[in-house]
Amino acid sequence: MNYTQLTEKKKVEIDILLAQGLSMREVSRRLKISHSTISRYKAGIYKKRKININDRYELFIKYLYDHYDRKTCSVEICVNKFKRSCFANCPSVRQVYNWINESKIFLTKEKLIYKKRKGKKTGMMAHFQWNLDHKTVLPISLRPKYIEKRTEIGHLEIDSIIGKRNEYDSIISIVDRCTRKIWLIKSEYKNEYYTDRLIYNYILKNNIPVKSITVDNGVEFNALGLTAKKLGVKLYKCDPYCSFQRGTNERMNGMVRRFIPKGYSLKTINQYYLENVAFEINFMPKKIFDFKSTFEIESNY
Repeated sequence: MNYTQLTEKKKVEIDILLAQGLSMREVSRRLKISHSTISRYKAGIYKKRKININDRYELFIKYLYDHYDRKTCSVEICVNKFKRSCFANCPSVRQVYNWINESKIFLTKEKLIYKKRKGKKTGMMAHFQWNLDHKTVLPISLRPKYIEKRTEIGHLEIDSIIGKRNEYDSIISIVDRCTRKIWLIKSEYKNEYYTDRLIYNYILKNNIPVKSITVDNGVEFNALGLTAKKLGVKLYKCDPYCSFQRGTNERMNGMVRRFIPKGYSLKTINQYYLENVAFEINFMPKKIFDFKSTFEIESNY
């Protein structure tokens, strides 16, 4: 099909046919022109229309002017209340902030509840830089030999236990290398910062002694250096595909599988059940301890 510029006559015909309720494809068929040409023509008309904010959103702007309060009634609250109480045109929250940035309404950035902080930029990169400078996150090859002797509690190994495929729910297992004591945490997401916060809060809540942490290369543990930093300990990362470097953790995960088989959905598993499973495993006599339980071994330290 040859593309030519629309004549004024064609434009009038398009407007008339569209006003009659015909689709763009039907109009293009009748006038024997491409429907994309009609689409671009209508889009061009729409862009040329300059909508006056005060005319279209006059009621909303008046409502915003009367009700906005930086302490108790933010922009988001004003938009939400206006939508519920009025049936007039209401902009989105993002649109209102665009007006503020472009100085199109009475509100200014200084009147907003939250302001951008000035000064030195901080963020997660600052933590990673701190880890590099203070050697908080290290490869397992640099882990001291005395940790291998298992003579003191507090050296932990951490891993995740997954359930069904394509599920976000998982179990975080923490094992003490010396006493083989295990703690289990229900995790609903695989976000690295969520996992980091979950482990840190659990360690503090249960007063778990920590002197070092050994973890695998799962993406959910990428931010665990933040916990190591806050606890003042070293974090040792295993080599890829070397689960034997966390042999204690893998062995205890196998015991957990006795209660929660592979492929079992973890959505129905709650933290209370995991506490019971951990208690059963810790209370179990172990051959390595001359058939004493983890609780009995722990009481000797």
